[in-house]
Amino acid sequence: MTTADAHALTGAYALDAVTDLERAAFTRHLADCPVCAVEVAGFRETAARLGGAAALVPDGNLRRRVLAVVAQTRQLPPHVTARPAARGQRTPWRRRALIGVASVAAAAAALAGGIGIGLNHPGSAPVPVAEGNTVTSAPDAITVRTAATGGGAITATISRRLGKALIAAQALPRPAAGHAYEVWLTGPHGPQPAGLVTSGGTVETTVPGGTDGVAVTVEPATGSLQPTTPPIAALALG
Repeated sequence: MTTADAHALTGAYALDAVTDLERAAFTRHLADCPVCAVEVAGFRETAARLGGAAALVPDGNLRRRVLAVVAQTRQLPPHVTARPAARGQRTPWRRRALIGVASVAAAAAALAGGIGIGLNHPGSAPVPVAEGNTVTSAPDAITVRTAATGGGAITATISRRLGKALIAAQALPRPAAGHAYEVWLTGPHGPQPAGLVTSGGTVETTVPGGTDGVAVTVEPATGSLQPTTPPIAALALG
C-alpha cells in the first residue's frame, strides 16, 4: 500500500469498512501520520453524531406488541423461483441458510418499524400500530373485562375515534389439538370474524360502525367464517 492509498482510507477505516489486510496496513500507517489520525477522529465523531441523531427510544408497549404479533402471524415461505435439479442434487446449505435469514430479517424489520401484522384469515383486518396512537392510549378508550367459561378472562379495549379494538386473553385454557380461540365482533350485521388469539395473546382489529360487542369461541385451528360453538366469553362495548 502506497502512502497515497493509505491517506484515502481514513473514512473507510473510521467506519470499519476495510479488509483485514487494509486495516492492518492502515493501523501501522496511522501510528506515524498525525494528519490521518486527526481525520479518523473527526470521521468517527461525525458518525457517532449521525447515529445519535437517528436514535429512537421505543415506548414501553413495543415489546408487548411485538410478542403479540409474533404469536398471531403465520410465517410464509420465501418466494423463490424453482429450478429443476438433477437427480440426487440438493440445495447447498449456504443458500438455504441465506433464504431463512432473509425471511427473518424482513419480519424483524417490519416489526421494529411498528407495523401491526394481522392473520391471513377471513375478516381479520391488519391494523397499523402507530407510535403514540394505540387503542389503549386513545382519549376515548373504554375497557371491559369478563371471566371466560372454563377459566381465564377476556379484556376488550375500544376506541371509537380510532375505529379500533384491542382484545386480550388472559390465562385461557389451552384449546384442544386442532382448535383455536377466535374473536368475533357482534352488531347489526351479525358476528364478524376478527382473528385468532392465543391463550395469553392479543388481537387488534378495526371496528365497523354499529359494533356493540365482542365474543370469543373455540373454532378449528384455521378459523371459521361463522361461530360453530357457544361463546366462552361475551362483552358489551360502550
